[in-house]
This record gives sequence, C-alpha cells and structure tokens, in this order.
Amino acid sequence: MSTLDGVAAAEAHGYQVPRLLRAADVLFTDGRRYRGRVFLPATAESHAGAMRVDEWIEEPASFFPFLPDGEGRPVILSKDRLVVLTVPGAGDPDDVHASSSLPRRQVLVECGPLQVAGEVVIDMPADHLRVLDLLNRAGRFLEVREGERRHFVRKSRITRVTERPAPTTTP
Repeated sequence: MSTLDGVAAAEAHGYQVPRLLRAADVLFTDGRRYRGRVFLPATAESHAGAMRVDEWIEEPASFFPFLPDGEGRPVILSKDRLVVLTVPGAGDPDDVHASSSLPRRQVLVECGPLQVAGEVVIDMPADHLRVLDLLNRAGRFLEVREGERRHFVRKSRITRVTERPAPTTTP
C-alpha cells in the first residue's frame, strides 16, 4: 500500500459516524421480507444517547444500510419501497412514550392485504387528538405498537385505518 493509499484510508475512517446495530424486519412493496440489522447513529443531536428508531426512520435520506442475517456485508435499501419496518420494543430505553400519559388509540392499519394491529400514541396538541390528525401529521411513517414490537408503517402505503375499541380490563 502506498502512502497516498494509507492517507486516503485514514481520511475515509475519519468521516465515519459511530453506529449501533438494531434488530429489524423489513417488508417491501414487492412482498420481499428481510431480517437483519439497521445501523442507528450512536449519538443524537437533540438528546443524550443513541438516535431513536422513530427519529432515524424519519430522516430525509431515501436509502439506508441494512445487514441481512447470515450475510457479512450490508446492502443498501430504499425507504420509498418500504411498507413496514419492525423492531423489538419491549423495555426499550429509547422509548419516550412507553410510560407517558399521552392518549392512545387501538387501530387496525391495512396496506392492501397486509394488516397491522396495535396502538398508536397521539403526541399532538389538544385540538388534534384524532387518529386522522396523526395520519395527516408531517412524517412518512406511522408508529404502531403491538405488544413487544414497534411497527413503522409507511403512510403512503396505507389503504385503510380502523379505530378499534380499547381493550377492557376486568376487576
């Protein structure tokens, strides 16, 4: 390796942003599904710690690196062809809504034949607490919480949303 090659390699490494791998499943418009890892920035601009998935997915970049399970090299995927990105969410330290008192609604989200059931957290002003308001808010993805999973559904792929009654608890 020449000195010039060594300088170029060192400079290239100097521009790398530290990343954390996060388990994820991705489903695309053509029906392909991949399991693997997404790369989240290890630091966030607006808070301490790593960037949260909900922040990362809404970044303006149209493409992202993804490390498929069983493969040694990442591939580049398109957010525009993404229907749903699912990540584990139980006990997630980056989950700002887990214990909040914000309004929650049970929904069934349909993207053609695909159905995602769960709850949405409505972090909106008091006069915009409908599911419709949440869907019309800026942003490309709707977060649906289903037990220990968090689904990020591309809004442009949603064909129908049904609000479901909240589960009742028996004393």
